[in-house]
Amino acid sequence: MNSRKESPLVVLSRALPPGVVAAMVAQVAAIVGGLMIGALALGFFLDGAFGTKPLFILALAFVSLPLSVWLTYHLAMRASARASREYQAYLDSKRSPLQDHQQDEDARADPLAHAEH
Repeated sequence: MNSRKESPLVVLSRALPPGVVAAMVAQVAAIVGGLMIGALALGFFLDGAFGTKPLFILALAFVSLPLSVWLTYHLAMRASARASREYQAYLDSKRSPLQDHQQDEDARADPLAHAEH
């Protein structure tokens, strides 16, 4: 590895690429907004059709809350996995072929030394 340390902001931007974070925020906003607006619209429609003014609005709002939390969690886990893959690719690109060759030679010379770590 390089002897020069990178700043924490560089490491953070590599670990959480802005494109991944922006995509996740946009997806969460669209899903949560769509669920809430859809639940309210459907609630207003059903309440108007059946004459039960706050019943369907409240019921659908309460149903959409846990659903939006679950979907947000699911999207965050997907984004986290993608960010992890991108960070690992970044770390692999920083590793020099000489370091890989040296590690392979060390492992062949003393296989028990690497098994202990």
